[in-house]
Amino acid sequence: MAEIDQVIARIPAWKEAKDIQVSRIEGLTNTNYRVQVDGERFVLRISGQNTARLGINRAHEVTAVQNAAAAGLAPPVVAFILPEGHLVTRWSNGRHWDHKEFRTPENVRLLTETVKRIHALPPNGATFSPFQRVISYLETARSFGMQLPPSIDSCLQTMRAVQADQRRDTSDWQHFCHNDLVSVNYLYVEAQQRIVVLDWEFAGWGDIYYDLATVVYTHDSEGPIPPDLEEVVLDCYFGAMTPWQRQRLLGMKYMLMLFTGMWGLAQHGMQQAGLIPPVEGFDYLEFAEYLFNHDIQALQAQY
Repeated sequence: MAEIDQVIARIPAWKEAKDIQVSRIEGLTNTNYRVQVDGERFVLRISGQNTARLGINRAHEVTAVQNAAAAGLAPPVVAFILPEGHLVTRWSNGRHWDHKEFRTPENVRLLTETVKRIHALPPNGATFSPFQRVISYLETARSFGMQLPPSIDSCLQTMRAVQADQRRDTSDWQHFCHNDLVSVNYLYVEAQQRIVVLDWEFAGWGDIYYDLATVVYTHDSEGPIPPDLEEVVLDCYFGAMTPWQRQRLLGMKYMLMLFTGMWGLAQHGMQQAGLIPPVEGFDYLEFAEYLFNHDIQALQAQY
């Protein structure tokens, strides 16, 4: 606990605290703690090592959190500790939906409406392109001698086709986006029937269809929501649906899975090089290989 104690000692608002209690919260890239200070609860995020290699900029992240908190979409920021970018936010009294609870028209609509509110937030100085991130992660994986999937050339060819569709899109598809709306990154606050969104590391100006793709795959271990609920997403967001919107969503579903698979390979490479610690109960390589052999392959066949 030496590191957490040292970070707590650097938080000005807690200097005079009489009682501080700390407990660990699960996380992959970062180390998270619930901290109770004189009866008030907070979340302290200790920034992971070498996160800049994943395209994470802590200054952009905290701007996103502050803007989202002002709109009632994220927990208020209490402290931002430089140079590491450790972050303290207030505790949110919410809970995670399990996949069965999420898979209802009402809850799918609530998450989609939350996404629309996120897309109305101001820019935070960052941009997010899944195409650029895939190439960056590919270079990172190669730099650590990772063996790439045999299908990688075919995957990149499909990626270029998706990118061509994006370039042909003349609609208003560029907005501020969260870009990581997996189920662990938001909480349902039952008393207020609203969603509080966490983990804004990848937030930035991007493609609205990428956020909508994460709604489809929010419980990624359970696979995508069924087609009827995907229709709910598009209907809630756009009103009148078109075949072009379905095509764009399909493309970003593919990019979401390809990005996630390459993220796993890059993380495994950094772990093997000793740049990041292992995560108990989670294997980055196994995770990436599963995606390339299942979700990525299935989506590629549909495109």
